[in-house]
Amino acid sequence: MTSHSKKILLVEDEPHLAFNLEFNLSSEGYEIVLAANGRSAIEKFEKTGPFDVVVLDVMLPEIDGFEVARIIRSRDVKTGILMLTARASESDVIKGLESGADDYLTKPFHLQEFLLRVRRMAERSDLFVASPGASSGSEVLILGSLRLDVEGSKLTTPRGMFDLTALEVGMLKEFMKNPGRVLTREYLLAHVWGTKGQIETRTVDNFVMRIRKYVEEDPSNPILLESVRGRGYRLVPQVDHGKG
Repeated sequence: MTSHSKKILLVEDEPHLAFNLEFNLSSEGYEIVLAANGRSAIEKFEKTGPFDVVVLDVMLPEIDGFEVARIIRSRDVKTGILMLTARASESDVIKGLESGADDYLTKPFHLQEFLLRVRRMAERSDLFVASPGASSGSEVLILGSLRLDVEGSKLTTPRGMFDLTALEVGMLKEFMKNPGRVLTREYLLAHVWGTKGQIETRTVDNFVMRIRKYVEEDPSNPILLESVRGRGYRLVPQVDHGKG
């Protein structure tokens, strides 16, 4: 499968790894722009974008990957961000996802797994090919007080309208299409990330936390997006939500 001219910003300061990743991504048909430090990554993102995917190392000279992710995400909710790091601690995974990353891969990793993650993320960028704003053909999901414009990547709630990343759209779409149904982490990994149980389960958990910030009045005490102990999560329709 080719990428059909998908464009990737590869940010990696280790020359050998950068060369190998650039070679393999180019062999898959991607257009690659390479940056060796955080400052260069931000400059190239602004001057040579837009990009479908950013592959971003955490440990970078000048500006680290966490800060680069925050800056990119503050300027663009559409581009997928895959973080690479040798730091596998739980706190680093959480920090990366909270910085705006969509996925997280710990070094050393298998090349085929890396290419799969990039391909799935690049495919999700197609969600944003639709014309600006919701067109007559846009997919719109409505559940209770939630309205999700899939192609426009916008969620409307009683708290306002939010721009979502492609993976946030994918996860919320699964919940809204399955109201009241418990979705396991394995189900979400397969249907949203396109992988089968290879990602740390905290990836799913932290995306749920991100979505709760949009849909819950009190994210620390969720009533819409519930945890089901030992099973997963479910979105519970609130028929009279907001009645007063």
